[in-house]
Amino acid sequence: MDIIKKIETNFEEVLCAILLAAMTVIIFIQIIFREMGIPAAWSEELARYMFVWQIYIGCALGVKRRKHIKVDAVMLLIKDKWHVVMYIVSNILFMVFCIIISIYGMELLYKIQFIQKQVSPAMRIPTVIPYSSFVFGCLLMIIRLVQDTMKLVKERR
Repeated sequence: MDIIKKIETNFEEVLCAILLAAMTVIIFIQIIFREMGIPAAWSEELARYMFVWQIYIGCALGVKRRKHIKVDAVMLLIKDKWHVVMYIVSNILFMVFCIIISIYGMELLYKIQFIQKQVSPAMRIPTVIPYSSFVFGCLLMIIRLVQDTMKLVKERR
């Protein structure tokens, strides 16, 4: 159970660190290959896809740390006892947004994978892999928003 808790606690941080390290190595290899006159178009494409994945996982990390975009000006206008309620309302609205994005994203992924059957230009991998980053990120944000909302509800009681 302790291992599951550690994974849950550090999931986004570990994934972002792994992606950043791998991206750095790949870009370094690309520079070396370029100096040797060996083209490596795959490395640029892979680094770009890793960067996009890192962005959406980083968004979930921001949600987990309560560092996501929110309107703090409203908090200044209301009394302290209503702050928790406003955080819960903002989390619910954000969840609705993420759910809508996930639904449309899954429809897009379906089209890309099964109707258009697109592949990436350099690596020739299914483009559903890099495009699924925003759906994965939104689903991860939903999980973190549910966790935060449950924590806020407990605090409110």
